[in-house]
Amino acid sequence: MKKFLKLSAKVCSFVLLLAVVSTMLPGLPAQAATVTSQRQAVLNTAYKYRGRPYVFGATGPRSFDCSGFVRYVFRQHGVYLPRTAAAQSRVGTTVSKSNLVAGDIVFFKNTYKAGISHVGIYAGNNRIIHAFPRKGVTVDSLSNSYLRAKYALSKRVLR
Repeated sequence: MKKFLKLSAKVCSFVLLLAVVSTMLPGLPAQAATVTSQRQAVLNTAYKYRGRPYVFGATGPRSFDCSGFVRYVFRQHGVYLPRTAAAQSRVGTTVSKSNLVAGDIVFFKNTYKAGISHVGIYAGNNRIIHAFPRKGVTVDSLSNSYLRAKYALSKRVLR
């Protein structure tokens, strides 16, 4: 048992050292170095609901609207967000589009009403997972002409 514990401690130390060193390597995308296990868990939960239908006002888990989806996913990981996209946009730390990390929250304006009116979870590689009318919970590119035109801001609620 003692040998196992010593080996486990060495493995943990090595993994930690590797994580620290990887953040200093030139050419390594910053995003790759900063996707924590909590962020990955949030994404895993979000992907679990891919294909669920969009229903305005729905908060899951059988169907969702956009803010209900984001709220539901984060709540599964102990992060409590307000109900609406507009209210969610006032939580967390603002992050530029160029510094998005998987697990950040992305907001869109003037979709079905004026102001912040749509929200999704950044999934990395310029993609978001969100609940969208007629598509349900789906993954889309931020380069999509509609989303690109409606992008408003992004927030970080996870470390």
